[in-house]
Amino acid sequence: MKIICNPATYGGKARKNWPNVIKELKVAGLDFEVEWTKGINDAIRITKESLEDHEVLVAYGGDGTVNEIITGIGQTGFKTTLGIIPAGRGNDNAFSLRQTNKIQDIIEMLTKKEYRFIDCMEIDEGTRYCIGIAGAGIDAYIAEKVYGKNTRISYNIDLIKSLFTYRPRHMHIDIDDGREIRDMKCLTVMIGNSQRAGNKKMVAPNAIIDDGLLDVVVIGDAGIFEALITSAKLKDGTHIEHPKVEVIRGKKVVLSTKSEKRIPAQAMGESIGDLPHTYVCLQKKLKVLKMSNEILRREGWHNANVFSANANE
Repeated sequence: MKIICNPATYGGKARKNWPNVIKELKVAGLDFEVEWTKGINDAIRITKESLEDHEVLVAYGGDGTVNEIITGIGQTGFKTTLGIIPAGRGNDNAFSLRQTNKIQDIIEMLTKKEYRFIDCMEIDEGTRYCIGIAGAGIDAYIAEKVYGKNTRISYNIDLIKSLFTYRPRHMHIDIDDGREIRDMKCLTVMIGNSQRAGNKKMVAPNAIIDDGLLDVVVIGDAGIFEALITSAKLKDGTHIEHPKVEVIRGKKVVLSTKSEKRIPAQAMGESIGDLPHTYVCLQKKLKVLKMSNEILRREGWHNANVFSANANE
């Protein structure tokens, strides 16, 4: 087992907490190697270089670190298993897998090595991979503005500024090669392989992480007031009830635009450049470590509708 650590996660707090984590891992008798990333996308490199010698690669970091490791795994044919030790602000990928951040639960998971297969979102034929939420529009615009902000105050200031300055722009949304087409002004289009992103926001509250489908959340030509309302409702997922919000499900999504203004795009808060982009759901492609059924029952997650086995009951 190899643990890939990001020293920049959570403004450096993950690095400061690492001695406590490694102490517990050693006390538990786990056999592992550690390598720290040196910059953006370095976890992709480390992942690719570690595949031959390690059956399990564990991310110690935030959602960006997890994204990079998943991308490295995807670009080399999904030949290893992903584990997560959550160390970021939101830890939305870990939540989507129904993991706690309790060290003893994590140690049990790393020891037992129980696993499940989940879907993985392939972006632009493998340029990037993601198990969470990707999107284009105001969500990506905000992600650009708040990148690197270390305090909640500075984050909220940029968030509010973005809501008042970014206006809906034209997007062409093609789902499953023309099965569903939308050609309209959109504040944002968010594509959910799982439910949560953006530091605990339930972007796609009904998304199922292993059903082979993506939930496409379209927020249309919303004004400032409507943008503020839908943004506030993201916390509990009730934004999908707004009349200017539509949710469409599909396996493949192509986003493009005729707008003269750029439309940025992101995957779990990481910039992937402006439109156009193509997103494809690869069903049950990624092998991930899971917490035991006992932990899931304790947390009330044993029947969580994030997994198709529960949603179909």
